[in-house]
Amino acid sequence: MSRLSNHLTVFRITGIIMLAWFCLPATAQENAHFESWYTYSARHYVTKHRFWIRNDIGIKHSFDENPSTIFLMRPRMIINLGNIVEFQPAVDFRFSYYPNTNNTIELRTWQGFRVYWPDIGRVMFDHFYRFEQRFNWLEGFEREEISLRSRYRLNMRVPVNHLAITDNTFFFDLRGEIFLPHDEGIIETYASTIRLGLNLGYRQNVKWRYQLTGYVDGGKDVIDANRSASRLIIEASVRTTF
Repeated sequence: MSRLSNHLTVFRITGIIMLAWFCLPATAQENAHFESWYTYSARHYVTKHRFWIRNDIGIKHSFDENPSTIFLMRPRMIINLGNIVEFQPAVDFRFSYYPNTNNTIELRTWQGFRVYWPDIGRVMFDHFYRFEQRFNWLEGFEREEISLRSRYRLNMRVPVNHLAITDNTFFFDLRGEIFLPHDEGIIETYASTIRLGLNLGYRQNVKWRYQLTGYVDGGKDVIDANRSASRLIIEASVRTTF
């Protein structure tokens, strides 16, 4: 494939994601949501470039007629299966606080594969698929719901001030993710169906990385199939490696 063809492919993918990113909010109805997310991630190499452990700690706050705050902790293992493939098993614990209704507890286990391919010039693509098992309870464990879901994300990363992601590098990501429930075992007023993101990041060095991401998230109401919604999300995150 020629260099011109490579660039045209990148421009097409960028254009599709950006067009969808700007058009999706127009589909939001009166029940649109706004959320702010804050995440700290710590990553530790057990065997460098082969096996490491990561833990995410976060808070997610929604602003709407039924506000909520989610506290989460998500430890995972990352196992390098080759030059471009990773296997990521994880446990995801969430406590959702609702001031106007019952609180919920959710435990997710998931298994994911991440493939880094292709690299086109300075533009890097990766694909991430994960299969989730979701266990949800009302606070007090009065009601249990179980659901299975698949997720697939395509990400495109471009360094801004260097040819590659090295120290003191700004970069941006364009990403799109689809959510495929295999059942409707969890009753929720908002279930994601597609998520589009635009991210600006800065790698200070091998130990510290900072990111600010905006998401447009299309979803549906599981209780009322005729009711849809969109979410606008801003996420600030910090990642450290040791």
